[in-house]
Parts: sequence; structure tokens; C-alpha cells
Amino acid sequence: MKTRAVAIAFTLGLILITTESEIPVISAMPVEDTAVSQQENSVGQTIPAPSDSPSAPPDTQPAVVESPTGPPEPPDDPCLPPLYKDWREMSLHNQENASYRGFAGFRIHIDRSKFEMTFEGIHRDDSVEEIYRTHVGLGDTESPTPEGRFLINHVYCYPDVVLFDASGEPVPDVYDGFFAPILLCDEQGRCERHRELGMHGYHHTGASDHQVTLVNTYGAISAGCIRLPDPCKFKASLIRLVGIGPMKRNNRGSYHWLNKPVEVIIDGVYPGGEQELTLLSLIREGAAQVQGGLKNVLDIFYR
Repeated sequence: MKTRAVAIAFTLGLILITTESEIPVISAMPVEDTAVSQQENSVGQTIPAPSDSPSAPPDTQPAVVESPTGPPEPPDDPCLPPLYKDWREMSLHNQENASYRGFAGFRIHIDRSKFEMTFEGIHRDDSVEEIYRTHVGLGDTESPTPEGRFLINHVYCYPDVVLFDASGEPVPDVYDGFFAPILLCDEQGRCERHRELGMHGYHHTGASDHQVTLVNTYGAISAGCIRLPDPCKFKASLIRLVGIGPMKRNNRGSYHWLNKPVEVIIDGVYPGGEQELTLLSLIREGAAQVQGGLKNVLDIFYR
């Protein structure tokens, strides 16, 4: 019995040491996405957004890249329906859908107790209609997805969207062609990025070391952001019903303003409590890294 206890303690210690030393630290999005230019939302709030001003200080504004001969050309996107040349064209073609179905607004509800996200349309009589539902990946116990009321007002919806690693270097392809920064607003209507969080797709082969990067998009497995297993379906529903403005571009990729902000409600209690989530985190992270080495250690103690 004593030998078995020592083995378990040694194994957990190995997992923790390996986890701390090998997992690359990456940021969801650079802080510069909290720009000083403003957009007014449907209730009169002012919301920060990527700025088009070339005179903006580089430490507070992303550099906007505009073509000298006109608007930037949209990148190819396999998620885009083949009848359209870009997401803006699809948005314009479908703008009547929301009013036809009687939607006055939209919201996203994320239930942490089920690791589930629901995109909902709100009718003028305040009744709610479910549009899209999916499981999602949320933050682990070290950086749980926060509870609260937030909003999104612009989206990066092409494959050129990138994240930045701890050294500030861009890493392409990880977000699988979709990222929506999450904003938090105060009582005066001032809004800013909240803890660099966002909603995004997740393509593990784009990460710096996909051998030790969790590939899941379900459960408590992210650094706090909301991972979508099928960003193509979600962004098509969002753009078709909410609508977007013309495409713009900055150093993180090509983005669009939503025609109106969408509220994001995050609630619910993580299932199993902190102890279970910590154990799951150890198992998932450790198993992905020690693999054969862990098996050899266990063989030594349990022969």
C-alpha cells in the first residue's frame, strides 16, 4: 500500500513538472484590440473597436492595412457559401431574414454547467427562439471562463485571423477562421476587452506544438476563451441574421463590424466542482505529455 501511494504521488509530481515546463503560453488576442475609436450600439452605449486612424499610437492601436486602390480583397474562406464572393455580400443578401422572422435582437447564452452555447433570436414580444446550439470548450480551473454579461460587436471571420504568442509573434491558423473579442461594459456604457477573452474556432495543428496542445473543444480545456467545435456553422448563422459591415483589415486579420452588438450571457456552475476539474486538467494535460514515460514509471512500481 505504501509503495502504491508513493507511486501515485510521484506520477502526479511528474505530470505537474512536465505541464509547467512544456506547455507553451499563448495569448488569446493582443490587448491592442481595445481600440479608442467608438461605435454606438442599439442602447446608446459606446464600444471600443479596431481603429482606422493611421495616427493612432502603435501601443494602443492595431495597424490597419488598407489597399491604396480600394478596399482590401477578402481572403478565400472554405466556410463561405459558394454563391457569394465574401461574407459581406452574403450578409446583404440575407438582411431581410431577421426582420421577416420578427427578431428585434440576438444574444448568446453560455451555460458553464453543461459546456453548452446557444445562439438565440429575441422577438419583439420578448419571446426567445433558439437558432443554433453547440457544445463548447471553456476555461480550466487555472483560468475559468468568467460568469457575467458581456457583448461582441465585431468578428474576424477569415482564415487569416492570427493569435500572438507570449513573445508577441503571430501564430496563424489556430482560430480556424473565426474570432469574436468579448467586451465588458460598465454602467456608463464604456466597454473594453475583458481579460483578452474571445469566442473562436480551434485548429490544433496551427499551434506551436500540437503534440502537447489539447485538441478538445468540449469541457474545461481552454485558457478562458470559448472554443467552438464548428466555427463555420456559427459564423454563418451570426452573419446571416445579425449582418455585418464592410470588411476591414489590421495586423490580426480581416474583420467586420456586426450591424448591432450581440449580448453574451455566461452563467452556470462548473460541473463536479473545483476538485474534479483540477483532476481532469491534470489527467488531460499530463497524459498528452508524458505518454510512454508515464507508463514506464507505473510499470516499475506495479510489477
